[in-house]
Amino acid sequence: MKRCLNRSSYCILVTAVILSVRAFVPATQTRTDHRLGNFGLRRPWCGYDCNARIKKSRWRHGSRLCMVLNTPESIIEKASTEILLDELIDESTRVSARRPIMLQFDPTGIRIWRSWRGTIFAERWSTCVRNMVIAMIIAAFYRCFPSYKSRLTGFNILWGQLLSVATFTLTFFVNQSFSLWRKCYEYSRRLQGRLNDLGLTLAAHATRVEPSREDEDRLREKDERLLSTYTPEAKQVLQLVARYIRLFNLLTYASFTRSHRPILTPIGMRRMVDRGLMTQQEKDALTEADVAATQRHNAILLWIVSVFNESRRAGHIQGGAGFEQQFMEKIHVIRAQYGAIGDELQGRMPLAYAHIVQVLVDTILWMYPFMAFSSGMSPTIGVLGCGLLTMFYQGLFFSLIII
Repeated sequence: MKRCLNRSSYCILVTAVILSVRAFVPATQTRTDHRLGNFGLRRPWCGYDCNARIKKSRWRHGSRLCMVLNTPESIIEKASTEILLDELIDESTRVSARRPIMLQFDPTGIRIWRSWRGTIFAERWSTCVRNMVIAMIIAAFYRCFPSYKSRLTGFNILWGQLLSVATFTLTFFVNQSFSLWRKCYEYSRRLQGRLNDLGLTLAAHATRVEPSREDEDRLREKDERLLSTYTPEAKQVLQLVARYIRLFNLLTYASFTRSHRPILTPIGMRRMVDRGLMTQQEKDALTEADVAATQRHNAILLWIVSVFNESRRAGHIQGGAGFEQQFMEKIHVIRAQYGAIGDELQGRMPLAYAHIVQVLVDTILWMYPFMAFSSGMSPTIGVLGCGLLTMFYQGLFFSLIII
């Protein structure tokens, strides 16, 4: 009789823990769901007021670094408001980086242990708690019905074999995912560098006006020197090319990343006209052209080449045939770099491989409590071990998914 009461008390305690966790975990999980890139747009199930919520929820909740966007297309289209578009345009046309691409950290051991934001612990703690609760339920079941342990004889051997396969597969998955991320990063940096080369080359060869003799005599008396300046026409050409480079850069990444996809919508195109990134005639030419919305940056690259050729014929850009050949080589490298980014993203790891890795990781985590308690492991060690394996295996897989 006393043993039955102890079992009943233990089951009641486990049930209370389950109910408390179920009431707590969803409330924290919804804090970082349905975000638009780095701008923290939250989408409650009952609808939202986009203009009122974008700035309030920006970097306020959660610790996720927002490197992947899974918002449906309909939500992205609905969220293309003026405030969101201004955030996208301002972020894409900055003259200096707002923050480094990778989160900077102090490599000392104590600093790493004290870090929370951007770590796997901050992202996977809810999954860890859920699996530990499941392990507690299984421990209570084995305590109430100890005869079931004999039915799982040799289960630890099966789990060990699956663990070896999952570890090898996950290790290979780590290398492939990081290689993809590194290639896209290198292509983006090369693209940025070649765009800077275009601006530097044109600025160095633009037509200048030398100071007059009267101005030189006047400034020589003051021990000053008057430098040459661009002609009005050359300055206009440089400003036009600079605007085209910013527009090209914005449209290029809007075609690759879903977080910037609202730029390609009709509302986004009109907003770029209002912000001065393009004229109404240029906007009409892009929207009326028989090309996909994600290929409009190709037209901007042709506009840059056309401006270069016309300015050379008009004498606003100085240089011979060698200079023209060098400029066209830069254009070809730019086209190759943004084409390579699209090829890498479209030819990334197949769904079947990512699916089998996810299944293997989840399977060994779900099977661990049965293996632990059937082999005679204490409930405390079994529950803690389930949490550790969940944090390490599930956290490693999750870190590769967001890459």
